[in-house]
Amino acid sequence: MQSDEYVLIQGIDVPKGQPIPSRQEFTKWATETPETSIQVSLFIRALQKFYDVPYDQTLSYFQVAGIHGYPGDLAWNNSAPPDHQRGNKMIYCTHNLITFPTWHRPYMALFEQSLHNCMLEVIDDDLQFNSEADKKAWIDEASKWRLPYWDWALPSSKGAVPDLFQPPSVNIRVPAAADGSLQEPENVPNPLYKYQLKVDGAPKRMGDLPWPYTVDSVVLKDDQGKPYLLPWAKCSGTSRWGIENDVTEEEWSNGINNYERITKAINLHTWYGVNPGDDLLGRPASDLVYRLLQNVPEWKNFSSTGTNPVPDPDKLPHIPWEQWVSLEYLHNNLHGFIGGNAWADGIGHMQNVPSAAFDPIFYMHHANIDRLLALWQTVNPNSWFEGDASPSATDKLTPFHHKFASGKVDYFNSDDVRDWTNFGYTYDALERKPDETDAEYIKRINVYISNTYSSNTSDVLVGDKGKLFTGDLKVTDHTYDDYLIDVLYDRYALGGDPYTILFFLGAAPDGEATTQAAGSVNTLLAQPTWRHVGSVYNFSMPLDPTGEGDVTVQHCANCAKQHNDGVLSTAQIPLTIPLYNAAIDDEVKGISNLSPDEVEPYLASQLSWVAVSMSGTIIPWSRLDKTKIFVVKGKARHSHRADQLSVYSDYHPMSVVTHGREAGALHDEYRGASGAA
Repeated sequence: MQSDEYVLIQGIDVPKGQPIPSRQEFTKWATETPETSIQVSLFIRALQKFYDVPYDQTLSYFQVAGIHGYPGDLAWNNSAPPDHQRGNKMIYCTHNLITFPTWHRPYMALFEQSLHNCMLEVIDDDLQFNSEADKKAWIDEASKWRLPYWDWALPSSKGAVPDLFQPPSVNIRVPAAADGSLQEPENVPNPLYKYQLKVDGAPKRMGDLPWPYTVDSVVLKDDQGKPYLLPWAKCSGTSRWGIENDVTEEEWSNGINNYERITKAINLHTWYGVNPGDDLLGRPASDLVYRLLQNVPEWKNFSSTGTNPVPDPDKLPHIPWEQWVSLEYLHNNLHGFIGGNAWADGIGHMQNVPSAAFDPIFYMHHANIDRLLALWQTVNPNSWFEGDASPSATDKLTPFHHKFASGKVDYFNSDDVRDWTNFGYTYDALERKPDETDAEYIKRINVYISNTYSSNTSDVLVGDKGKLFTGDLKVTDHTYDDYLIDVLYDRYALGGDPYTILFFLGAAPDGEATTQAAGSVNTLLAQPTWRHVGSVYNFSMPLDPTGEGDVTVQHCANCAKQHNDGVLSTAQIPLTIPLYNAAIDDEVKGISNLSPDEVEPYLASQLSWVAVSMSGTIIPWSRLDKTKIFVVKGKARHSHRADQLSVYSDYHPMSVVTHGREAGALHDEYRGASGAA
């Protein structure tokens, strides 16, 4: 391989002797208003310049976004094409594999360095400077800029989409006047609001591009198996919760940004109580992040939803109950929350695997996923791929190339990308202090994780604003009963069509009959006594793009192989805070504390689950026959002190909650899953 044949991914150069710049949290990074921030101005201008690169060029936004999916079949950057063994329209895909986090790391570095190159072009070609000193200030800011991340789990943000993503246009800084003073800002279209494909300056629908660049619509099937389309091919612009809404095709084709629905989906979701404004609710995304970073020390469990190695069809994965949460599971749910769904006011591009990377919010979301990976690596420095892992740490991360010190050019592998600082960036919380030992550094990062994300379960329980732990119920040693739902599911059960599993508290004893009779998820969500406590979104794509039932014609060979091998996926929903809120609510009957003696019968009668298609119809469990719902109880030790992290342990089955129910695990299956008695 010759280096001039490939785009080499190296990140942004760091001048010798200079500190490695940090990726900053997006909202904090943009707190200086766009009117006065050089970096924000460069970012907005460079992203638009990136959009304007013709779609048929390797380093166009269209083709870089297309690495993740559409249009498929393109051998990006002279690389090996996606696997064509099973037919047409393949994509590069590492979902449900333990290379999921490492594959996306060079992908984000590619996006970052491409934007930086566009910033330099903006400075040289598009801006008029009145002094060399001002131009140098802009160049210096470009050299220090790194891709900001959106921390959607940050409790203080309450899941709000950062302000800079919201307006269709934005005021941004221009170079200084001749006397050095700030000039009036320039108002420009906001490229963070949406990406819009243009050809010769005019919007172009993605399905109208010439082959092989044309983008497909996605064929799904409703509850009767009848095909229907999600019309990505008709879009020139990206949407968030906008397509197939009560608007005209002409309007949503250009892109609709219902960003306020994202906030509701992430944090004003009734996962953790009845009233979304209640300060006892906690924040579910934050709770899951904390459990992920503190509870899951093995790479194979942390990295992916997929069970690894591939399980025997007659056996269940042997994973400790507290480790059924993974980085990819959080990632999948956020794609659903950001993209939307057809049964609640419309869908958007982030909801769908092959279209997701066209929405610019994808890159700030994945920068956060990479940051969570870096945090986990820091506090688990010796955890990585095991020797018999499949894929292995030396498997190629196609189509991303780099040049070794020897001058050889080849694909990255996971070992190559283990140290993120080799790409010329770090993260704000991970900056090293002078003379700090490794042990001091890891301790400080653990304190950061605790201060940032443990304010959910620990603060609600230890703070006990509901005064649940008083009198005879007083907790000693800050050790509390902890409850989890662990879910085993088949990502490809519906031929790869997307679906969501929803969990409710407050169901009637005949809740299963109620859910099946409802027909539509909106009927369930309208029930005043039902509290939606968690979701599992499979973030999959159809194995059969034709809608004709021919599973030999695949969009993605990786997905097809996993489907044929019977690979299953895992997820987790913490129940402790929803149960706490139920116990302190006088209107909720059947539970007054968190002891297993009360919780077990309450869950047996009041916990329900239902699977929902993209159209909002209830999916019979017979179509998801590999799904298994487990409920377990354990112990969690929490503390007010940030340097004393929560400890979760000693989980045991509560099989009476699930035994004999559709999709519920049987008594014996708990032993098969994790060896628990």
